[in-house]
Amino acid sequence: MASLSTGVQTIPGLTGFTYARVASMDKRAVGKLTDANHLESFHSTEPADYDKKIISLYTQSSLYSNDFLDMINKSTPYYIDNNSDAWKWQVAVPYKFPKIIAVPDSTGALSKPGIDGQEFTLVLDTNEFSKNAIVSVGSRQYGPRFYVIKDPVPWNMGWLYSFTLVSDNPTVDFVSSTFLQVGIELELVDAAIGEFDQDLLGLPRLGEQITMFESLGSAYGFEHKITEWADDKMMRDASGRPLDILVYAPQRRNQLPLTRNDVKWEPFIEFWMRKSMLELKVKRMIWSKPGTVKTNGSKQELKRTSAGIYHRMRNNGNLVQYNRGEFSANLIRSVFGDLFYRRVDVKDRKVKMYTNEAGFDVFQQALKTDALNSGLTFMADSGNRYMQGEGQHITYNFAFDSMVTRETGRVELIHLKELDLPQSNLEFGQNKKSTPVFMVFDVSPMSDGSMVNNIREVRMKGAPSMTWGYIDGTRHHLGFAKSQGMSSANKFPGYEIWMKDRCDVFIEDLSRTVLIEEIPQF
Repeated sequence: MASLSTGVQTIPGLTGFTYARVASMDKRAVGKLTDANHLESFHSTEPADYDKKIISLYTQSSLYSNDFLDMINKSTPYYIDNNSDAWKWQVAVPYKFPKIIAVPDSTGALSKPGIDGQEFTLVLDTNEFSKNAIVSVGSRQYGPRFYVIKDPVPWNMGWLYSFTLVSDNPTVDFVSSTFLQVGIELELVDAAIGEFDQDLLGLPRLGEQITMFESLGSAYGFEHKITEWADDKMMRDASGRPLDILVYAPQRRNQLPLTRNDVKWEPFIEFWMRKSMLELKVKRMIWSKPGTVKTNGSKQELKRTSAGIYHRMRNNGNLVQYNRGEFSANLIRSVFGDLFYRRVDVKDRKVKMYTNEAGFDVFQQALKTDALNSGLTFMADSGNRYMQGEGQHITYNFAFDSMVTRETGRVELIHLKELDLPQSNLEFGQNKKSTPVFMVFDVSPMSDGSMVNNIREVRMKGAPSMTWGYIDGTRHHLGFAKSQGMSSANKFPGYEIWMKDRCDVFIEDLSRTVLIEEIPQF
């Protein structure tokens, strides 16, 4: 444990927080620890920022560093401001070309549809094309051109169009049955408006949006009771020094001593509970699986569990699975090349993939294999190359954590420790890493690839942070001195600490997320 005292340094400035686990009477503590400096003051003065302050404090003091929480805190929370615990948001739907949904019998009966100016009809799913439009069919490059001779009319679940074939040899050319199939897409490429025409083209349809609905899941929390006798006893270190509280203070260069206002403190058990709350919050937000459970007993209640980002991305995002041993650089090129095609300019393409240690392993092997297959030769010399040294003293030195290709732009790997799962004997046996998993939170052109703006925490507006408190029995939560003449909630010989929260995570646009994972082998 770090000591609370600071040494004289040459360069002034804040270097972070130092902490020590000490007792209130321990001489290592700077100044006197007053009730006002207890961490509960964070919550009472600015409750909306309490969670972030605690996370920031724990991170800076190296007590609890969590990359996922750091990222989610950079996103603006979404607060539900209505009488229900549900919310909705709009997601833009990628543009889809109009397509054939039915071929009328009259068209199917034609031996050579469109020959010599012959009219034929098709049913499309939209009324986007108007009179005098010319559309390509199946392929802008190789497909035939159809001329719309009149505005479409409603027809069952679609729109009935009348076409003629655009041709420079109308007595010979006709429409192949290949281009008269359900599912074939059409695209506006031209128009034919004559001298005396009064009918011009209408504007293309606007981009569609779908409304997404979600609701908050159940709450979570911890409680802990401390008896008077337990509170009177102090844990001690190997030197016999008491270890009953944690003291936090900013570490500054060339600043001695620390002032009283710099010091915050909390009982160790409270720190442990808050840390447990943060750990459970991370597990819920990443790994929670959607479902319901029912409370037993006389007061039965149906409780809902929300999906974490893993199951949201797996069920509704861009999911790519591969068999063990099949991860490759070509897989990365294919996945992101397809996603970026016609959406993101080559110069703007970039990918940040968050992964675990196993992901780094397969990524490194994939790039090594790709480089060797390309014909590159690895040289051994004294420079900064893959192999260094000579004779019996050669060092094998390489580690790939990024790649650059035309299809993908720069692909950068970032270690997300929360994806390094505990060993699973069911799947792997002893002493093996969890399977590789790669998460891309945002592949949109203007994103840096992190969670910001696309993945957010959601909670009720009236409960912007976790809640917590004390139930004082015959002992005050701030110690023996505060127990004199106190107001007790009950006669329990001690006090109780409780912490509770209700929050979820949601992804605004799952089409911008990518999950790449190895298929597990149970």
